Amino acid sequence: MRIGFDVVGNIAILKFDRGVSVPAKRKFAVDYLAKHKGVMTVLEKTGKFSGRLRTLKTKWLAGDKTLEALYRENGCEFRFNVETCYFSPRLSEERKNVASFVKRGERVLVMFGGVAPFSIVIAKNSLAREVYSVELGKEPSRYALENVKRNKLIGKVHVIQGDVRRVIGNGKKVNGIFDRVVMSRPNLEDDFLDVSFRVVKKGSIIHYYGFYLEDEVNNLRDMILSRANESKKKVKILRIVKAGDVGARKFRYRADVKVL
Repeated sequence: MRIGFDVVGNIAILKFDRGVSVPAKRKFAVDYLAKHKGVMTVLEKTGKFSGRLRTLKTKWLAGDKTLEALYRENGCEFRFNVETCYFSPRLSEERKNVASFVKRGERVLVMFGGVAPFSIVIAKNSLAREVYSVELGKEPSRYALENVKRNKLIGKVHVIQGDVRRVIGNGKKVNGIFDRVVMSRPNLEDDFLDVSFRVVKKGSIIHYYGFYLEDEVNNLRDMILSRANESKKKVKILRIVKAGDVGARKFRYRADVKVL
């Protein structure tokens, strides 16, 4: 019996092969609880992340009947609902890496901010002046505000709920120029790079995430250069690195883009 799983603090989310019986799943879940003292709830993942807000469907198997996780990483603490708020513990090292790039006094914008993991890890592990986290979903934004308070970052991390196209830009809720933009975007057709190019200057860095097959990664480079040309921006792609796998030969890539 092959089982995939993610552990987010007190909750383990298991993915079973087809054909595994309900009694077998429940027995495995009970045994898992007994062996992993930090886990209080075991859920079964019953579908993929779906929709623009990347929500998840689960089924309770064992332990406490809760969907609310309390998760710690990189010296930070996060609370969120695992069904209504997208969160990937597998990006823990990636968040730490991006935080390490941030220089003293930078103004940082995080798009598609979720419950604010990138924003909080950056604020807590760098000397950024301030960090803006923009998230479409109301429920993730509510948890993001709670997490900012939980990590004692009120005044340094600003949570803005809304569509990045509607709230970012001159005269909007999120205005001014940013030294660094993090675009940990969902796998959507819209690349949103034109939104970033509106709020950057010479020397700014954009960390852009895209989902590509390994032999098609050059399409990412070409797309970024094309969008920059459309926005009348000169850029240099410093590097493109893998930031996790998302399927068979398909990876999440991070492109580090410098505005010239």
